[in-house]
Amino acid sequence: ALPICAAPVRVQWQTETEMNTAGFNLYRGASPDGPFDVKVNEELIPPAEDALTGKAYTYVDRTAQAGVTYYYQLQEVERNGGINTFGPISVHAGGLDWRHAALLVALAGGVIVLWMLGGRQAARRRQAARDEAI
Repeated sequence: ALPICAAPVRVQWQTETEMNTAGFNLYRGASPDGPFDVKVNEELIPPAEDALTGKAYTYVDRTAQAGVTYYYQLQEVERNGGINTFGPISVHAGGLDWRHAALLVALAGGVIVLWMLGGRQAARRRQAARDEAI
């Protein structure tokens, strides 16, 4: 059941490739500095079926309450146990009309896409540097 003052928030992100991705976890906190101690998803959000093309994701946080500003952090869980963290992004859960908050989160989702792309590129550069050092 939804809380009386529920204001569901839709979090969206997109990946280009997911070569070593086991799935994703979405965490929520009350501060941009954390802690991000509320795991929004119950089970690992599964990766794309095609690791070469990635996927557009949408996850709805149905436990968000109206009038509260939340900070979300996305964690990519790798098959080898590694964790890549993206965010945080902030959203103010609106009153009765949660669609406005969802729109803000969708726009902020674009920022996550940029972080993910930049993070993957940085990881590739680090791996290339390690490979050259060997």
